[in-house]
Amino acid sequence: MAGLCLNGRVNVSLNEHLHGLNAEVLKALARKLDLNVAGMTRKEHFADAVARGVAADLPGVVARLADAERHYLAESIARGELIGAREFHAKYGVACPRPTASVSWAAKDAALLTLFVHVPRSRFEQDYGLVPELTQPLRVLLPKPAPLQAQAESALPSTFHFKHRWQDGEEDRPIHVFESESVAPAELPRVLRLIQGGRVRVTDASRRPTDASSRLLSEVLVAPDFALDPPPKQRDEETELAGSVRGHAWGVLAQQCGWAKARGGILTLTAAGQSCSAGFNLEQFRLGVERYLGDDDFDELNRINHIRGQSGKGRRSMSNPATRKEAVEAALQQFPTGQWLSFVEARRLIDASGHYWNVLATDRSGLYFGEPQYGWIPDTDDLNSQFLRALFLESLATLGLLDVAYVYPHHLWPEFSRHWGIDELSFCGRYDGLLYVRLNPLGAYALGFTDRYDLRAEEKPKLFRVLPNHDLVLADGLLNLADRVTLELLAAPKSDLVWTLDAERMLTHVEGGGAFAELRDFLEGNAAEGLPETVRVFLAGLESKLGACLARREAVLLEWSDEALAHLIATSAGMNKLCFHAGGGRLVVPADNLGAFTRALKRLGYVLPRK
Repeated sequence: MAGLCLNGRVNVSLNEHLHGLNAEVLKALARKLDLNVAGMTRKEHFADAVARGVAADLPGVVARLADAERHYLAESIARGELIGAREFHAKYGVACPRPTASVSWAAKDAALLTLFVHVPRSRFEQDYGLVPELTQPLRVLLPKPAPLQAQAESALPSTFHFKHRWQDGEEDRPIHVFESESVAPAELPRVLRLIQGGRVRVTDASRRPTDASSRLLSEVLVAPDFALDPPPKQRDEETELAGSVRGHAWGVLAQQCGWAKARGGILTLTAAGQSCSAGFNLEQFRLGVERYLGDDDFDELNRINHIRGQSGKGRRSMSNPATRKEAVEAALQQFPTGQWLSFVEARRLIDASGHYWNVLATDRSGLYFGEPQYGWIPDTDDLNSQFLRALFLESLATLGLLDVAYVYPHHLWPEFSRHWGIDELSFCGRYDGLLYVRLNPLGAYALGFTDRYDLRAEEKPKLFRVLPNHDLVLADGLLNLADRVTLELLAAPKSDLVWTLDAERMLTHVEGGGAFAELRDFLEGNAAEGLPETVRVFLAGLESKLGACLARREAVLLEWSDEALAHLIATSAGMNKLCFHAGGGRLVVPADNLGAFTRALKRLGYVLPRK
């Protein structure tokens, strides 16, 4: 119930509030206040006595409250709205004491907090909040709530000790640390150059990369993909493999960040993507992260393959993924930059932020394990953790915003461990082994928490020397896939180490929607000794011809019985704007002009034949 108004819809006095309570509840409150109600029999008398007791000694009443109740009132008054139960529990580690509707009639629920919080008596009543006349006095009596504090890890352990889910005995697994800040800036240009080469295909329905494209993307990664599979000696025929994470994620993130678009099942670079393909562009990266947070076309929960129903009716019960991501982003401001947090602590900070980020938007979930009737998933709490694991490990770590520490996920089951339909599964999601996260300086900058980031640009070795005869001599025959794909757009191989510039390949790239500037920048950025003058002249000549054709229009070619008639029609009044004489008995009519041309032709006494 986070976000409920204190004094907007609540428009009752203390007397009115108390008179709405059951007589037994009022007697219970009177006893807790040590009030003398001997001889009273009517509910109105009990209500008046309690109201007088509160007015006479409000500080004494506050002193009788439990710590949790005082924290609850202080938080609600400071915020101007009733603090939510999940938020309160995350911050204070105890159950939220907020009264429920039963306080109006159940004496056992008559905590002293009932005096201050007005609860609707029926579904037709909208008021829910603090009694207005007590708000300001309580503001004076209660201390200002302490700010939320993150509990950071002093150091990471080298192994993770846990009890196997279905085997006797315990196990230690080595913890892998992935420092994304140093990887993502080098990885992004490689990914975009692979996309530039037209090598990344996506499915028509989901626009996610195909399995083959995920494997290609994995080949251009600067660092190996996450180690989410058990060592070979610990696998058997039934061991489920986790599959690609960052290799898959880049194919999705490029679209979410506005660096690429799907056209005909193939990703192509946008203008923003072209500016990032030659090298990491910090400002374009920050804008891309902003676009990613607002994107609702992709949902990280979809990557939890064992949770079914997400593409069917269950989708109706799920919240907008952009709403969830923006709520998590706001909560990430509580993460101390450069310090490790356990996943449990990270989840606590997000819950304590008070922002709405539930995966389920309704009470009727359409998600399930195995079979809808028995494997139905009614609770959003574990779903939230699964979404958060995927968001952290697949998206934010791949983008370079969060560093992560993890183990492989098999048989951990941190969520849904007692759910029906999971007995044959190795894990719920491939991200189950995420243990620690760390907001790094690049993430703090890209998310807008700081105004400056000093990019540590590493000098990239040059790939080749460009000779005056247009040959390129490679420094190393072992090019990474991204560089090789880009090189193939502008040059043809002559041997293992020698390529030559190819005008036809360059023009084919531009004809397919690519930019000539991309090719020129790639050459200039990777030439060890710069470009010879002969090559510069060659490139300038090609580029100058690209703008020679100003426009492209569809047209109809008409053939007439003789040249004189064709010339007569073309030169008749008004016809010179609608058609062109193409020599002999031919007229060319732009497709846009065909209707007007046909009507004008009738006025001359001619008609066009049927097709």
